[in-house]
Amino acid sequence: MSAAWSIRTVRITALVLCVFGAAVLAWQFVRFLVVFPGPALLAAALELPLLVGGFALARLLRPVHAPSLRWSAAALTWGATAAAGCALLANRGLISLWAKGAGTRFAATWSAALSAPLNEEILKLCGVVMVILAAPLVIRGPLDGLIFGAITGLGFQAIENVTYGLNSIVLSGATDPARAVLNSALLRVGTTGLGSHWTMTAVAGAGVGYLVQSIRAGSWRPGSWRGGALPALACLATGMAMHLLFDAPAPAIPIKVVVNLVLVGALYLLLRSAYRSRARDALAAREAAGLVTRAESEYLLSRRHRRRRLRSAQSPAERGVLRARQHELLTEVDSEAA
Repeated sequence: MSAAWSIRTVRITALVLCVFGAAVLAWQFVRFLVVFPGPALLAAALELPLLVGGFALARLLRPVHAPSLRWSAAALTWGATAAAGCALLANRGLISLWAKGAGTRFAATWSAALSAPLNEEILKLCGVVMVILAAPLVIRGPLDGLIFGAITGLGFQAIENVTYGLNSIVLSGATDPARAVLNSALLRVGTTGLGSHWTMTAVAGAGVGYLVQSIRAGSWRPGSWRGGALPALACLATGMAMHLLFDAPAPAIPIKVVVNLVLVGALYLLLRSAYRSRARDALAAREAAGLVTRAESEYLLSRRHRRRRLRSAQSPAERGVLRARQHELLTEVDSEAA
């Protein structure tokens, strides 16, 4: 089977799974749109700032330049459809198993904390893997994996928030559906949003990035713990542990949010520093070889300085040449730094 055919098969499979997940969600929650159309639309509208703002900020986390818009949108879609829909089915099965095996009292307290890390993190992480298989050059290292994991988790998080808002209508007795939806959104966006799904899948996604990096470098072999296999499993286990902590009955919600935010923030800063160091080394090597000027190597790694340099161009033609030059150099440097 040719590489092109394999990539096409992965893309078709991902599309089918996204449609399936969306169908599951629609089948489960369409009744709310029929019975409570206004509150249902409100539940969706309240998540738009999180979805749009979070998507834009996550893409800006990547140093030098943002990741592919097309594949970022694909990751977001996977999290919001395939992962969310399949997780809905998987959670039901696991919760029933906990109830049968450990009793209803145990299941009522711990089923969410024990079920979600096992299936939701795997299903969300499949979105990162799908991007790797469908577009092999998009994710090349742990920093890319972290960012695409965050975007996938964000899509899942937004849809889950909508479903919780809709379910809160019934749980509140449907006496004031709009208020129930609003209160749910305030809790899940305003209180827990900073430490929710995007943080967990970002950490797990970085692990997949480590694995990709080691495969590209030729330091990993199937069945071996060399290279990126151990970091990949460590990141996945950490993401699952973050999820378990988040859904556990204790400690208090602010502590959970802070812990998850600190973990993903520390990992991001570590990966960002390593990336920028490699990028500076790549520019320094080109400067030594006379391929870039001293001025170029000083401003190329800053988005703000690149924009300022483009604005200083004397004519549209000069600006076009400068933009093409920047793109060429950044593509080369990014390929080595990622």
